[in-house]
Amino acid sequence: MYKFEIYHDGGFLMDSSDPVYDMVYETYEEAEEEANMMKESYMTGWDIEGSEYDPDDFEIEIEEIDD
Repeated sequence: MYKFEIYHDGGFLMDSSDPVYDMVYETYEEAEEEANMMKESYMTGWDIEGSEYDPDDFEIEIEEIDD
């Protein structure tokens, strides 16, 4: 099983395995795909709010976890 964590400019945004989200994935590829979609979601939301950001400031970590 895999989970992802997203950071922006060094600050923690989310952990997919947190009970609030409760999202874990069977494969690395599934976790990676979902993490990238979540990153896009953050960027879209920030665009609507008029915030400035650099997409390169996002960091995604995918970790294997025990089931």
